[in-house]
Order: sequence, then C-alpha cells, then structure tokens
Amino acid sequence: MENSLYYTFSAIAQVLAAFIALSGVFVIFKIQELRKIMFLQVQYFYNYLNGVKGMFIGSFHDCPTIAVDLKTLHRSECLGGMLEEMDKILVNEHVKIAPELKSLTRMRNVFVSIDRRRKMLLKYTKVSIISGVLTIFFSLMILPFVPEIDCITSKYLYLLGLIGTFVCILTMTITIFKSFKEKNLIKIESASR
Repeated sequence: MENSLYYTFSAIAQVLAAFIALSGVFVIFKIQELRKIMFLQVQYFYNYLNGVKGMFIGSFHDCPTIAVDLKTLHRSECLGGMLEEMDKILVNEHVKIAPELKSLTRMRNVFVSIDRRRKMLLKYTKVSIISGVLTIFFSLMILPFVPEIDCITSKYLYLLGLIGTFVCILTMTITIFKSFKEKNLIKIESASR
C-alpha cells in the first residue's frame, strides 16, 4: 500500500508538470495567433476608412487624432484601447452617414469576437494551471508522510489527487478544443473584407 501511494503521487506530479508545460506552449501559440488576427482586423478597419467621403486618415474634422491614435496603437502592437478607438470612429458624424459604416461595424464586431475568444482561452488556462499547480503541490506534500498514512486516509488522498488531476486535464482539454473554433472566426473575418 505504501509503495502504490508513493508512486501514484509522484506520477501525478510528473504527469501534471509535463501536461501543463505542453499545453501551455499550445495555448501561447493560439493566443498569439488570435492577436495576429486582431491586428489584421484593425489594419483592415483602418485601411477601409480611406473610402469614407469627407474623411482622410489623420484628420477627422472634429476629432483629428482618432485615426492617428488607432494607427499608433496598431504599430505599437497594443490591443488595449483599440476597441475604444474603433468605437470613437464609428460614432463620428461623417462615418455614421457613410456607406462604409456597415462594413466598419462588422470589422469591429469580428475584433470583439476574437478578443472574447482570446480572453476565454486565458481564463480556462489560468484555471487549469492553478488546479494543476495545487495538485502538484498537494502530491509533493504527501510524499514525506506516506509511511504514516493508514488505509482509510489513503483512499481519500487518492480521491483528492485524482480529482485535482482530472480538473486540470479536463479544463485544459476543453481550452484546446475551444481554441479550434477560432476557424469560424477566421471565416467571418475573411468574409468581412
């Protein structure tokens, strides 16, 4: 009994550490890919403003810095503030009456959808990593006390270890499967051009 408990908890720690590392690399790749799509969407939005009559990039009559701010954010690869800048542009009086408003609104909505997906991936990843780290910590804390653990207590410890492992792996698996749904967003994004 003592050996099986020892090997189980040492295996849980090793497997979860490897799983978190591998899935973390995958999630980082997906989040970077979503960020690239968001930057492309902002570039399309910015370029499409050239078609709005009475407007030219960098001079929005009442708000001369709106497009300049959006372009500056895009060049600096800063996602924070891009949505607010897009919203400012969409409520501009010249843009509201322009025939391009529908396309600009669609591009903004695709940006929001992709950003929502990115934030969801980050949230699930955090839950998975936290549950995995707690389970690893729990497993490593148990190992020195394995010789003193009785049969009944070991059943509860097995259960706790397996629940933590299950939560970590299930959450990250859901995250990975949900990240594949981004292909629909890419189709929407390409249709909006």
